[in-house]
Amino acid sequence: MSRRLLIWGYGRVGSAVIHRLLHQQQIDHSPCKFDSLLVISNQPQPLNLSAVVWINDDEFALNPKSFLQSTDVVLLTVPDSRVLQCAITCDFDGITVFHSSGATPRVIMEKADSAVFYPLQTFSLGGEVDWIHVPVFVEAMGDAEKQIAHNLAISLGVERCEEISFSQREKLHLAAVFANNFTIAMAGIAHDILEENGLLSTWIQPILAQTALNLGSENPWYKLTGPAKRGDDKTMANHQELLKNHPTLKALYEQMSGYIQAKNTKA
Repeated sequence: MSRRLLIWGYGRVGSAVIHRLLHQQQIDHSPCKFDSLLVISNQPQPLNLSAVVWINDDEFALNPKSFLQSTDVVLLTVPDSRVLQCAITCDFDGITVFHSSGATPRVIMEKADSAVFYPLQTFSLGGEVDWIHVPVFVEAMGDAEKQIAHNLAISLGVERCEEISFSQREKLHLAAVFANNFTIAMAGIAHDILEENGLLSTWIQPILAQTALNLGSENPWYKLTGPAKRGDDKTMANHQELLKNHPTLKALYEQMSGYIQAKNTKA
C-alpha cells in the first residue's frame, strides 16, 4: 500500500476523506494505513488536523515538485471545473492521480496511471459520514491503480467498491442529481411556500422524514401518492391557481404532475 497521500482540496469531499482517514488510522492496524497525509487548500488549517501536513495553494504553486517528492497518491477533491487545471498544473510522473468527480472523464488527466475514485454520497462540511454504507466507484487503466483505489476504500472503511466505465458513471451521477439535489430543491420549495404564507416550516418535517424512510425500502414509484397519482384533476387545478403568482413553480408543478400521470398510465 502506498504510504504518502496528498489530498488536493478541503471542501465537502476532501474534508470527509481526511477526517475519516485520521479516525481509521487511530483505531485500525491494517496494512492500508498511510504514513503521512497532506492537504492542499487555501483555507486555514483546522486545529484538530495538526497531524496533517497543511499546504497553502499559493505555497504549492511556487514549488509543486518539492511537495510531490515521495508522494505516492494524489486525490483531487476540487470542484469538477478545476480537475483539468490541477491535472495540467503539475508533473505527476510516477504518481497515481485520482479525481473524485462523477461527471468528469478519467482521460481528462491524460495520464496512464490516472484513475477515478467516486464516492456516491452527499457530503456536508463538518458532517459525519457513514463510510461503511457509501459505495465507491472506480475507473482505472491498470491493475496497480485499481488495487490502490480498493486499498484507499478499505482505508476509509468502505464495504462496497465497484469498477464501472465513465459511460456508466455519468449516468449514475445523473441519477444522483435527481435523487439528491432535486429532492432537496423540492423540499426547499415546500419551505418557501410555507414561509411565504406565514406557516411554520417545521410542520412539514415529519412528512419529509417519512418520505426519506419510504425511499429506502423499494422502488420509489410503489410509494408514490398524491393528486397526480390519483388523477385528482380538481385538486391539481386548485394548486395551480394557488401558484398563479409564481409562473415558474406553476410550470414545474404542471410538468411534474404530467410526468407522474404519464408514468402511472404506462404502469
